[in-house]
Amino acid sequence: MLELPDFTKREFGFLRPDKKEMIRHLAFSDALSLKKYLVALPPSHVYSSTALYERPSEPDMNAKGWIGSEMIFEFDADHMKELRDKPNVKRGVLDNSDWSLVKDRTKHLIYDFLIEDFGLQDKEISINFSGNRGFHVRVRANDYIDLDQDARRRLASYINGADLDVDSVFTRLSARRKVREITFSQPGWMERIRKIMDEKKMSAEDAVKEASLDIDENVLLDLHRLIRHVHTLHAGTGLVVTPISIDGIDSFDPYVHAVVKSDEEVLVKMEHAELFNGLVVGDLIISSDLTGRILRLNRSVAVFLLLKGLAKAIG
Repeated sequence: MLELPDFTKREFGFLRPDKKEMIRHLAFSDALSLKKYLVALPPSHVYSSTALYERPSEPDMNAKGWIGSEMIFEFDADHMKELRDKPNVKRGVLDNSDWSLVKDRTKHLIYDFLIEDFGLQDKEISINFSGNRGFHVRVRANDYIDLDQDARRRLASYINGADLDVDSVFTRLSARRKVREITFSQPGWMERIRKIMDEKKMSAEDAVKEASLDIDENVLLDLHRLIRHVHTLHAGTGLVVTPISIDGIDSFDPYVHAVVKSDEEVLVKMEHAELFNGLVVGDLIISSDLTGRILRLNRSVAVFLLLKGLAKAIG
């Protein structure tokens, strides 16, 4: 399925293989219409708006009739300070430890902030594998969809811990030097920091750093953002932008579950396999001794390896 809730109220955009500019301000009556368009004029990338409009195909943004916008949070490995300088992440291939960290950050946002602090329900939150190096978390709750940029900036500051006045919050704590002055009955940041201070013996300042979440504020504030449409391919990997359930994120393996099923096989010559020893892509287990070998692989697996420079086409 290529359809999202409120499908007809969304703007679509495309990047063609032979053009750099975005083709946008398009709308479709249903998923079948979109599919026919994609078959007739296959693009490299398919995007849809996080915003809902009364007239999504109107080229004048001011005339679209903005109804509201989903809240979008992006977690990409190349934007995370712990991962962005790693050679394999720069190449665009994550190992298991990289994915574990990206998943942990995503779950931290969902469980500790969106559900615990903001009171959202599971059904109001969805997760998509971006098709490359991370996840998109989408919030479709009615109470949040029409928030303006200022309100979203406040939410971002809350999650980032940017506006938290530690000295003020912990005046009693500083004076008496007793962690237990902050009780579990106090919600949000108070309880979160108290737990970390108690369990990890950290200072209040270090506890804030430990519990805060560095999110991309620009993504959250963009009310007219286009992001990759579900169930379409990422042209940089050949992987599918895949919806994931909240309780299924731990077991989700992007290089297995987002690989397109294909019965076609092609020949490739493996390169740099030693850089990703043990990595599983589709039905292939990469090992260092594969470097230089010619392999017959599932076409979808071969596409990923070719796009990441881990193989060359034969013939």
